[in-house]
Amino acid sequence: MLSNFRKTFVLVAVVASLSTGCKYSKEYQQLTEASSKYTTAVDGLLIKAGELQVESTSENILSDDRLLNQTVPNYREKSNEDKEMLQVINDIRSHNRLLQKYFSKLNELAQSKAPEDTQKEIDGIATNLQTISSSLKNSSFFPKPGILQGIGNLAIHSKINGALRKELEKRDRVILQELTIQQELLKNLSGFMKNKVEMKRLAQEQRFVIRPLIDTEPVENEESWIEKRNEIFAIDTRVEEIENASVALGEFKTVFEDSVEGKITGVRLKNALKDIDSFLALLENKQQTNQEDNQQNATN
Repeated sequence: MLSNFRKTFVLVAVVASLSTGCKYSKEYQQLTEASSKYTTAVDGLLIKAGELQVESTSENILSDDRLLNQTVPNYREKSNEDKEMLQVINDIRSHNRLLQKYFSKLNELAQSKAPEDTQKEIDGIATNLQTISSSLKNSSFFPKPGILQGIGNLAIHSKINGALRKELEKRDRVILQELTIQQELLKNLSGFMKNKVEMKRLAQEQRFVIRPLIDTEPVENEESWIEKRNEIFAIDTRVEEIENASVALGEFKTVFEDSVEGKITGVRLKNALKDIDSFLALLENKQQTNQEDNQQNATN
């Protein structure tokens, strides 16, 4: 899955090489590769967030049905809520992918012999980014205005010139805002999903644990009941993963700012790389664990 995406956020390497030379080229290359994987991983996490939304609603529908027989309008109302939420998540995914495209095109702009054509593409991507942001403003996940208003322009390093400098001068504040928007969207989405996880847990505990226990007949399969209870109380890592993605993006944003302004250091790069690598390692370990669990379940 990770190989399907082009390298992203490569502007960090381009800008930094212009402002600091090749002193930290190895770290920049590693950071670029890690950032590419980050973009792809976040897209997968947002898909999981959508799955969690539907899972939670489904449990809620079943809980309501046990209290009072549900009607088609009752179901449609819940279903429409899911559709609205899935659209918001899809917009966040689109915003994430557009950021990837923007930084990829900036790299092309820095190396292009025909920057006019690349600039047109960049303009289109930037316009789409702001269009998506506008549609997300009605979402409760969108950052508060004060967070964005505090973002100023960067002091672009004197060694950055040509078409790349013109683009940064034209849009550095806008891109910093869009990076902040994505960071806040992920953070606020993770908070929302915490409630969804708890709603799902309570509903499943009632359905699979409490109801069989309070039934007049003893629990038929005690081992299965224990396993299901353990499964329900296991920590759902999807929320934590999205929250960590927000932190990792904040780390990249700071590296981007420092690179453009010529303030980057080797220690700073290594720390950023370590943080992003830790985030990706957690995801890879989780994916491996899920695959092993699925194989075990299939065997059983």
